[in-house]
Amino acid sequence: MLIITGTGRCGTATLTKMFHGHHEFRVRYIVDKYFLKSDPFSDPFHSLEKRIEVMLDLHQGIDHDTFIDSSNLYIHFIDALYVLDPSVRIILSIRNGKDFVRSALSRKWHEQDIVGTVPPRKDPYFSIWNSMSALQKNAWIWVYRNRKALEGLKKVPADNKMIIKIEEIGKEDIHNRLEFFSGIKLKEREFAVRKVNANPFFDLPPKEEWSNEMNRDFDRIAGDMMRFFGYTN
Repeated sequence: MLIITGTGRCGTATLTKMFHGHHEFRVRYIVDKYFLKSDPFSDPFHSLEKRIEVMLDLHQGIDHDTFIDSSNLYIHFIDALYVLDPSVRIILSIRNGKDFVRSALSRKWHEQDIVGTVPPRKDPYFSIWNSMSALQKNAWIWVYRNRKALEGLKKVPADNKMIIKIEEIGKEDIHNRLEFFSGIKLKEREFAVRKVNANPFFDLPPKEEWSNEMNRDFDRIAGDMMRFFGYTN
């Protein structure tokens, strides 16, 4: 089984097309059953047992030897995936946080009230959420989702996990790494040269044109995570 996940707006669909896999397999079912009915300010998947339950529900009837899927929802269930299938391969796709913010803001993710788009009650940003700008909220979403994925990956052995920058997806050595890691031949390498999440319109200018204030607002929230992933601007 190969699972590709990330924050969303980070190229998981492109990677899946390269592997000829599913993108968001039965995701609407899982969102309707477990996410939309949950308190968005708490973690409905706080126990490993609950995370295993959701994955067993999602993956009913699949062939673990051949199943390939991508979805940002998997960030919540990485450890459960490994418990259920110790041979699973998990790819975390990451994207420059400023590009994510620009894309997510245009889709108004900061206006959603669902698990993973608003801070849990114990989060430092919970008490000031309503006073934060759209840019700041989407920066928080990027950090929170990456942190959730990284926490899950700690439970997965090194041979079973791979982190890839979507900005590097067009490089041949990355293609070779993907094939070696997954044990699967890429079928559609040409998808890698297409622009990821190229919306026709954006509510923010390109990151190179951000004002000093916009950069400061982003860096206060996401600067540490940017540096962790090796992004410099």
